[in-house]
Amino acid sequence: MSDEFTLDRLDIPSSWNRGEGDWTGVGAAMKRGETVEVIQEVGSILWRNSLPEKHSLYWEGENLSPIKGRIWISFTQRRFAPESALPKVQWHPRVLWVGIGCNAGTSRELIETAIQSVCRAYHLAEGAIAGIATIDTKASEIGLLELCQARNWPLKTFAADVLSSVEVPNSSNIVAQEVGTPSVAEAGALCAIAQIVTAHQQQKTQISINHPRLFAFICGSHPLLVPKKVFRSEKMLGSVTVAVAVCPIDYLG
Repeated sequence: MSDEFTLDRLDIPSSWNRGEGDWTGVGAAMKRGETVEVIQEVGSILWRNSLPEKHSLYWEGENLSPIKGRIWISFTQRRFAPESALPKVQWHPRVLWVGIGCNAGTSRELIETAIQSVCRAYHLAEGAIAGIATIDTKASEIGLLELCQARNWPLKTFAADVLSSVEVPNSSNIVAQEVGTPSVAEAGALCAIAQIVTAHQQQKTQISINHPRLFAFICGSHPLLVPKKVFRSEKMLGSVTVAVAVCPIDYLG
């Protein structure tokens, strides 16, 4: 095993975000040529094509040698025990689309707090967020624009008639009367996913996904990870509705 094969030399997509973990420990194990297990649940697998002929990475369940390190590639925020002897790290492909509904004038702080609360409650990594989706009448909402600019998140907006055509688990007649669609957050998140998948299909882009658990989740149930959650604050004016969906294609922008 060559000493040149290190963690930093993996051809991981630049849009993926590093999460928590013992990066020094996993890197040292790879440099020594020791077995490092990779558990990839989401994101492109094209990076595997650039691995050298001899490497010490093994995919989950394929190796019989003692594991000396582990790499998780997931949208989940894992908490690693500090006393663990096995070094572990996590990468977060940007596969989560956050649908947002909010009152006019809602602050960036309240929107960001609502998103963070959902991520903590559902153990989702903020680093896995691809972007924000909402109704087109919110395209100039200052709080949303400030947040997206600060976090480098694209803002996708959809017309009410597009959103209203999407089947969601928690539609609202009140919302429909106010904005012309029974769902903004849930439908927005799902529309963002549909738009990305459609674009890849039209461009005939190779979608390199080979994650049985994610495939089964999306095809067997629903890509909506988090149904709509409404947040209000006594200290900040406004309310925010949040929903989160997972896309089979990671955002590489």
